[in-house]
Amino acid sequence: MTKTRTIRELITAGGGPQAIADACSEASVRGAKKLTVDAVYRWPSNGIPDRYWQVIIPLAETCADELLAANEAARAEKVS
Repeated sequence: MTKTRTIRELITAGGGPQAIADACSEASVRGAKKLTVDAVYRWPSNGIPDRYWQVIIPLAETCADELLAANEAARAEKVS
């Protein structure tokens, strides 16, 4: 069984916060304003909003199951 990557690891795999913010902003994600780098830096504690998953999946070479597991782990840590 493969270890699920953390949100930090997924951000790194996606090219880093700036690359992700740029890609999400360029993709004109429905219902989203321009994504800032600061917002991406908050994802490890808040989770990756599902409206950005369509952009993150190919950037980080991941899948919805891994994003869901990473989000659940991040949110569980925040509660602890």
